[in-house]
Amino acid sequence: MQTKVCICDAIPSLTPSMEFVVLRHWKERLKPSNTARLAAHAIPGLQLVDYGAPGQPWDPACLDLEGAALLFPDPDAPTLTNPSRIIIVDGSWPQARKLVNKIDGLADLPRFKIQPPAEHRVRLRTPPQPGCVSTLEAIAAVLDLTEGPRSGDSLRALFDAAVHSATITRGRPLHA
Repeated sequence: MQTKVCICDAIPSLTPSMEFVVLRHWKERLKPSNTARLAAHAIPGLQLVDYGAPGQPWDPACLDLEGAALLFPDPDAPTLTNPSRIIIVDGSWPQARKLVNKIDGLADLPRFKIQPPAEHRVRLRTPPQPGCVSTLEAIAAVLDLTEGPRSGDSLRALFDAAVHSATITRGRPLHA
């Protein structure tokens, strides 16, 4: 971010009781709209793993699926309400679906389900359908369910700060 719109002061420091692993599509790592990077700053224990970069072979050993649940919508998948680890795929919706389908074991994981946000938010990207949220907002919703109501509020405030900063940088409104 540009210095004039720095959001460093808005980044909380959280220590959730469960482990978070964000599996990010490699094309997302340098996008200014990628919120997984913000989540990694806010949750020092969060593991951020890039997948699919040309010339970088995938090492399945870096992804421990034992006791994990996948945060990805699938109404037919079994659910797990008390996982020790949440795996979140990060990318555009088509990229995220590809990650779930390409990486052995992900599609078979039970799902951890969150509720769509109650309030309307301005977004960095247009969601493919109502109820879809950014990675940062999804992690905030997980915290609300696992750590207690409103535990994700500081991440939502960080998201709002990032959106506000991007609006100033772009010089135009974002997706409503």
